[in-house]
Amino acid sequence: MSEPDDFDDNWLNGEEIACPECHERLYHLDHSPLLDCYFLYCDSCPMRVDVSYYDGTFTTIADALPSQDRTYATLMAALEARLRQCDCGGRFRDSAPRRCHRCSAVLTAISAPSGVDVWPGWWTDETDTASVEETFTARYFRTEDLWEH
Repeated sequence: MSEPDDFDDNWLNGEEIACPECHERLYHLDHSPLLDCYFLYCDSCPMRVDVSYYDGTFTTIADALPSQDRTYATLMAALEARLRQCDCGGRFRDSAPRRCHRCSAVLTAISAPSGVDVWPGWWTDETDTASVEETFTARYFRTEDLWEH
């Protein structure tokens, strides 16, 4: 069976980029619409938080939004206000600039960061990266203890 001429296997718009400061090889791509979470990024370092659609606090925040103002921007503002500060002192924001994982420089190649994720360049390598990925995600992704008390 052949693929249609208009088939695009890069449907998440993945692209290799380099850090403008340390020249680390990085890979940016759109968030998959198949994931059941939002990613918000620290405005001071490369950390991100993963907020599940099924998280009890997320549900409470989303349900409390006025029905006439249930926009993406309003939801993000409500989440940002309730998220715990990053360990570096920064705040997690949907529109925070994406940063290099090596040197924390702002990645200027990504002009509209909302909905975009950044991984180290090894993420696209053909080799098995499971153990490296586990270490990376443990260091840069917060999935627990997200909320201010």
